Amino acid sequence: MKENQQMHMHMLFPQIEGLELARAYIMSQPYAGMMPLDIALKRGSLFPNLYKPYKA
Repeated sequence: MKENQQMHMHMLFPQIEGLELARAYIMSQPYAGMMPLDIALKRGSLFPNLYKPYKA
């Protein structure tokens, strides 16, 4: 099954054979407590150390 998938990908994207498409990098995120739920829902994050609003 895996050989068939690889051959199909090579047919669709021949220029990327052997390349790594993506790699995730996730920084260490120490636990720093949680925000109250009403604030977390407005900000989109339950964890205060992950809340990074855009500056206008």
